[in-house]
Parts: sequence; structure tokens; C-alpha cells
Amino acid sequence: MSLATIILGRLVAGFGESQFVTGCVSWSIASVGPQRAGMSMSWTGIAMFAALAIGAPIGMALYQTYGLEVSMVACIVAPIIAAAIALGASSYTTPTGTRLPFYRVIGQIWKEGLGLMLSGVGLSGLTAFASLYFAERGWAHAGLVMTAFGTGFIFMRAVFGHLPDRIGGYRVAFWSLAIEAIGQALLWAAPIEMVALAGALVTGLGCALVFPALGVEALKRVLPANRGSAMGAFVAFLDIAYGVAGPLAGVIAGQFGYAAVYILGAAAAILGALLVLGRRGAKV
Repeated sequence: MSLATIILGRLVAGFGESQFVTGCVSWSIASVGPQRAGMSMSWTGIAMFAALAIGAPIGMALYQTYGLEVSMVACIVAPIIAAAIALGASSYTTPTGTRLPFYRVIGQIWKEGLGLMLSGVGLSGLTAFASLYFAERGWAHAGLVMTAFGTGFIFMRAVFGHLPDRIGGYRVAFWSLAIEAIGQALLWAAPIEMVALAGALVTGLGCALVFPALGVEALKRVLPANRGSAMGAFVAFLDIAYGVAGPLAGVIAGQFGYAAVYILGAAAAILGALLVLGRRGAKV
């Protein structure tokens, strides 16, 4: 009964989080206008990763000091505060026009979504297998992998988050995916721990702008009245990547070793770059 309750709670939380991300992205784009959609999505992502970076140690400190109940109360209070902020914010009028069925929206943006999905394979391999990979090699600082990734990710979004709006999403996505592939290759071939951490950093640099870059192009392919649906479908492709890539990487790791997980990530990033390169109107 306890396990069933936990599973139900995670399902409900997952539904809420997915709708929250879609709503926040749509809300932020409406706030600044579609001409700055790339910057908007960049900063939304920075906020999310900052929450992960800050929330994890706070949650652990609460758990170690006061127990599980207090840490879970904090997890309940945080979204309530966010809901209060949302209720007090200004509403934006939904653009008028023809609203397409969801499947037709997917049909218009699926290539951009597929590129995003392929970029998510590398991050999935990092989160699921970096600790095991480092332990297998006898390296002691697996905890720094996500720190290195997050450093590259946040730096790239903070400094270069304007690029998708300025020079075009396809160009930014192509070079970002190429950089991600290099980072994954460094992880695969790393002879020492520092090279592996450098690979995680480079992977973060590469992953950072794929979402806003391809998101900008996805928005261009739908009518204004369908932007919310387009963002919902677009985000779903990344969720699919995380859901599918983990088990697939596990099978590959079981057959060929943990290093092979990062060959998968590099190959997926290269496929994503080729997909972007073949997209009509792409300039790299």
C-alpha cells in the first residue's frame, strides 16, 4: 500500500510538473514577446537548474537535521508559494486565431522536437550512469559531474542565451549539438578523472542552448494561437528522451560497459545535428 501511494504521488507530481513547465514557458514568452522567445526559454531553464542546485542540498540538510517529514513539508510548501506568485501575476491575452488539434501541432514541430529528444540522451546518461562509471574506474569525485555539467549549462545560457533570437535557432542548435557530441566523446575516451569532468562540462555547454534554439524555430512553425500547445508538445519530446534513454543506456552498459553509454550520447547528438542541418531553411 505504501509503494502504491508513492507511485501515485510521483504520477500526480509528474503531471503537475510537466504542465507547470509548459505554462511557465508560455507565460514567459507572452511576457516578453515571441521576438525574445529564445532568451525567455534560456532564463526559464536557468531558474529550473538553479532550483535543482539549491533545492537538493537544502532538502538533504532538512532530512538529516529534522527527518523525512520536515523535508517533505518543504516540498509541499514550495509549489504552494509558486502558485501564490502565479495567482498574483498579470494575465496575458491568448492570441486569437485558428486552434489546431494537438496531433496537427505535433505534425508541424516534430522535427524540432526530435532534435531536442536526441540532445537529451547525453544528459540522461550523465544522471543515470556517471556514478557507476566513476566507481568502475576508481575515480572519487562522481559528485562533481553534475556540478561541472551545471556550470557549463548555466554559463552558456546566461552569457549566450540571446543567440537563438539574434542569429537563428537552427544555427545555434547545430553547433550546440556538435559541442555536446564532443563532450560525450571526452567522457567515453577519458583516461583520467579530470578529462571525464571536462567532458561533463563540455556536455553542459552543448546542451544549454538546444532547447531555446529549437524552441524558437518550433514557435515559428505554428500560428500564434497554438504556441501553448506547441510548447507542450515540444517539452514532451525531452521527457520522452529521459524516459527512453535511461533503460536503453542500461542495456548498452550491461553489454559493453559504462563507457559505451557516452558513445550512445555522442551518436544521438550527431544525429540531432544532422537532422537540424537537413531542416529546410537551416543556416549553419
